[in-house]
Amino acid sequence: MKVKTLFMGVMLAAGVLTGCGGTELAPEAEAQPQDTGEQSQSLAPSCPPGYTQQIIWECPFFSAGQPPCRYYYGGYANEQHVWCVSPTDSYDAGSTGRIVCGDCY
Repeated sequence: MKVKTLFMGVMLAAGVLTGCGGTELAPEAEAQPQDTGEQSQSLAPSCPPGYTQQIIWECPFFSAGQPPCRYYYGGYANEQHVWCVSPTDSYDAGSTGRIVCGDCY
């Protein structure tokens, strides 16, 4: 019992002396700038100036087991896309990430 207590005391002292288990931040972590909320980054597709954004539901095929629907044999689902439209041009800016499994509408 005394050996175990002595061993635990030595380990505790070694941990304290080496700084293990501390909650103080490393200097490089403290030097990094904090997010002030001035910049907003978004992965959602957007349209450039001169284009109007339109939300369109598309009906792609999902193969068997493909997330998020994980159909047994494969099937279709509703996927929301952003289309950018101008008087002379239109293009698919990409998916918003919203997918509704089931029959397409």
